[in-house]
Amino acid sequence: MLKNKGHSSKQADLSKTNVPKREDTSKSLNRNPKAVIDTGLRKKTPGPKVEDPEKEYVLDPKPPPLTLAQKLGLFEPPPLPLSSDEWGKVKQRSVSQGDSTQPCPICKEEFELRPQVLLSCSHVFHRACLQAFEKFTNKKTCPLCRRNQYQTRVIHDGARLFKAKCATRIQACWRGHVVRKWYRDLRRTLPPTDAKLRRKFFEEKFTEISHRLLCSYHTDIDELFAEIDHCLAVNRSVLQQLGDRCSHTLTDDDWRRIQAQAQHREARECPICLTPLSLGGDGPPGRETVLLSCSHTFHHACLLALEAFSWGDSSPFHACPLCRSCYQKRLLES
Repeated sequence: MLKNKGHSSKQADLSKTNVPKREDTSKSLNRNPKAVIDTGLRKKTPGPKVEDPEKEYVLDPKPPPLTLAQKLGLFEPPPLPLSSDEWGKVKQRSVSQGDSTQPCPICKEEFELRPQVLLSCSHVFHRACLQAFEKFTNKKTCPLCRRNQYQTRVIHDGARLFKAKCATRIQACWRGHVVRKWYRDLRRTLPPTDAKLRRKFFEEKFTEISHRLLCSYHTDIDELFAEIDHCLAVNRSVLQQLGDRCSHTLTDDDWRRIQAQAQHREARECPICLTPLSLGGDGPPGRETVLLSCSHTFHHACLLALEAFSWGDSSPFHACPLCRSCYQKRLLES
């Protein structure tokens, strides 16, 4: 019991002594940190290098281990890995044969952007096709020349040729679009020399201009009909007022009063032909004088010629050449 008491008293003393240490650590953490200015002089750690996607590399650079028979000299050891110069010659032979321009001999499809491998016998295949062939035959033999223990190298000639072909197709498509657009603009502006084509050209031009004119106008049919009805109503009212003025028949007393006004004006010449009028026996005989309801006098032949020239026989009303008022006429006795 005493031992336990002594042990507990020791733990209490340790806890008392540890309390200020925790306070010191909390104080040290609460201090304001200072900002660090980057002057650019510190060396930055280089990140991971990005490999070139078109880099060529050998898949099996190390030869397989020698068997016991090869070590004893009973069989020939496998060939050593090809050097870079030897791989260059193999690739040059493959390029001269045009293997990358032709489809893969296994799947009969173009190489496009899929991984491509070159064998030490200068034949080219898809990497996936070659791996599937090796897995199927369970031996490392070239599918074309049956060469054993070949070496493989990843190349990108097929992808490079496919990109160039795609760029050529895009350029050809764009150039064709530009030329077709230029030719269409030329056909729209320059008329052809052939008579039939020239007539068709101008017909299309006229149709296009008519369509543009129709599209530029406001084609509200209801509003157009309303405007037509309004114009007809106004014209009817004007014609009705004119008819009320001119259709009123004058009596003999009215004509006497009008003739008195004409004599009071003392007009001796016809305002149309400027020759003397035959009023009351004066002037040359044989030319009838007409009196208008506006009290102006003319030669009857001159007035008929003026009516035929200005309005024609189809018009029911005529205007006086002097006062521009609608009139009725009456022949005067010479």
